[in-house]
Amino acid sequence: MPLALLHDSPSHSLPVDHAVLILDRYGYVAAVQSGETLFNTHDVQDLLGKHYASLYSESRDTELLDAALNAISADHPARMETWLPHNHGQRIRVEISLHALKGSDESVHGFAMVVRDLHAQKRLKLRLREYERRFRLFVNDVTEYAICMLDLRGNVLDWNLGAQRMTGYAAQAVANRSLSTFFHEPQRTNDLPWHLLRSASRSGRANAECELRRANGESFPAEVIIEAVQESDDTLLGFALIIHDQTKQRLAERRLRDAREQIVHAQKIEAIGHLTGGIAHDFNNALQGIISSLELASLSLDRHHAAQAKRHVTVSLDAALRAGRLTQRLLSLVRRQTSPGQRTCVSKVLSSMRELLDRTLGDDITLDVSFPDDLPSLACDSGQLESALVNLAVNARDAMAGHGHLSMACRICKPGDSSVQVALDLTHNVYVEITVADDGPGMSEETRRRAFEPFFTTKPEGHGTGLGLSMVYGFVTQYGGAVDIRSMPGAGTSVLLYLPCDQAILDAVPPKEDKTAPDLHGFRVLVVEDNETIRQSVAARLRQLGCEVSEAASGDQALAMLATGSSWNLLLSDIDLPTMDGYELCCQARKQFPALRVILMTGYADTKWLDYSVLDGATEALIKPFDMGDLLAKAKLLLQPEAL
Repeated sequence: MPLALLHDSPSHSLPVDHAVLILDRYGYVAAVQSGETLFNTHDVQDLLGKHYASLYSESRDTELLDAALNAISADHPARMETWLPHNHGQRIRVEISLHALKGSDESVHGFAMVVRDLHAQKRLKLRLREYERRFRLFVNDVTEYAICMLDLRGNVLDWNLGAQRMTGYAAQAVANRSLSTFFHEPQRTNDLPWHLLRSASRSGRANAECELRRANGESFPAEVIIEAVQESDDTLLGFALIIHDQTKQRLAERRLRDAREQIVHAQKIEAIGHLTGGIAHDFNNALQGIISSLELASLSLDRHHAAQAKRHVTVSLDAALRAGRLTQRLLSLVRRQTSPGQRTCVSKVLSSMRELLDRTLGDDITLDVSFPDDLPSLACDSGQLESALVNLAVNARDAMAGHGHLSMACRICKPGDSSVQVALDLTHNVYVEITVADDGPGMSEETRRRAFEPFFTTKPEGHGTGLGLSMVYGFVTQYGGAVDIRSMPGAGTSVLLYLPCDQAILDAVPPKEDKTAPDLHGFRVLVVEDNETIRQSVAARLRQLGCEVSEAASGDQALAMLATGSSWNLLLSDIDLPTMDGYELCCQARKQFPALRVILMTGYADTKWLDYSVLDGATEALIKPFDMGDLLAKAKLLLQPEAL
């Protein structure tokens, strides 16, 4: 601050460790700028009119004044250090500088005396040193993090004990070394350390998760954070580097992941147990019907009652087909594809099910079935539709504890109808809505949300597998439909099935095959099946129709047999064969017999095996279990197309 302005400036503009006294030409105090006291040593009012030498106890009362007068020609102040008396008999060290005040004629008419408290500066240095000591103690106590200071070039300036413990580098070993020391060679090649420094200098902070290197060469996962250290005027001074060793965290995450996998595995085992129990129950019922009917048929044959025997065999066959449909419904949970089916009349299905449902639901449940007469047909399997409706009816019966009202209703709707609360595929213009409603206790929001999950059930242990609604959902969605559940606690439950019925879909559905026995006399057929019972029964039926049949248990054996004949009409092969699957066998056989007709059999009805793009008129698929009528219809389609 220029001395010409210093005299007029308020005292609070001075630094706290400075005081200014205006002296006349003889050294007497004319004015003081130092607040109420001068460093807690003198009252300001007491100093006015006194000689400046009374401030301190030294005897050199005119020494400084003489020095100032002698320094006029040099145009610089005279300076000296001395002691000022302080409270309680103590003294403080000060620096005194004397500036000559000149008039327009260059004559000295007074002096400006500036007193600076050297003790304040010393105390500030001591305080800063104490702060630094405390900060170092604090930083060194942080052992979970490596903390160090970097200069502008990324070289290490300081290093805490946590960094030494984490990396194995002593502070002396890394001083002035580059940040890149702790990174592996590929990361240094990719300039990762310098990229982090540049990002921190631009945005103030940069962080990354990477592998760092300890002093012994060992790698460890770490989170690296670099903070820019700036002055109050935003000048960049350097960087603070913080490293967090994530080894324990990664280990904890791996253990948590392993624990979750074990829980999921246990849940899968439990779900498989529920599924196995439910399947075993249904199959046992089917097998019981088969065994009982065959035993009765055997007794009837012993007594020469052929008509009764035939009736019991028919019942046994129906039970076996029901068991086969159970496996197809299970497979429909995962395959999510439409299989070749038939036109299904919803009105006929509901009419035919009324008696079955009355018997299934019991006398204490009132059943109401209503539908218009002009419902269009659906392009879906009637058996699957019946199974879905029975599942919903049985669920409703169990929810109502055997007492209540159950209704089934149908109507035609469109995707844009306001009453439709689920998303429908807009490529289908018309849907049939089938509603199954009960007046039971209803569902909570949690139960309603999870209702279609496989194996989820609210029934007691041993009273449900949790597959009923998931099978319904799988059936509807595989035909391009949707399912909606509307329920509230105490307000009953309504399940709405939306199935598309566009004419284009119906036109694409092939008509029901004629299963009457065709005339296959004289055709040469090779049956390839590793299951002896299936192979022999299929071969026996074809021989009954006059076919010349050969049998093979594997693909290799089949190729050897094909090579022995000059012509073959039909290859009937299982897909899942040892050493060579049915597709490969088909390809190999057609190299020798390009016109060979092929029927591929499989028990796995998924898209991997049933690629209908290969069913080009010379190849057909047959899903197990099938009856002989299905087999003969496929054979007639391939060998006698003119008869269709």
